[in-house]
Amino acid sequence: MPIINVHYFASLREATGVSSEELHFSGTYAELYENLSKKYSFKLPRDMVMLAVDDEFSRMENLVTDKAKVVFIPPVAGG
Repeated sequence: MPIINVHYFASLREATGVSSEELHFSGTYAELYENLSKKYSFKLPRDMVMLAVDDEFSRMENLVTDKAKVVFIPPVAGG
């Protein structure tokens, strides 16, 4: 089963209470987000969150890869 490092920002970081965590997960990044959403009660639906894997934007439908750095990026407001 792949081991990944998931990083959280903004509202997702507030919901988890951590900036990152190491997880064992097999499936798609969409399934990972849904799993984490249930665990931490994320308010944002998956379609409002961007995904970066190993510092490059990626698609939620892709399969999780071993040793990946996964970043879920919520919408941000500028000022």
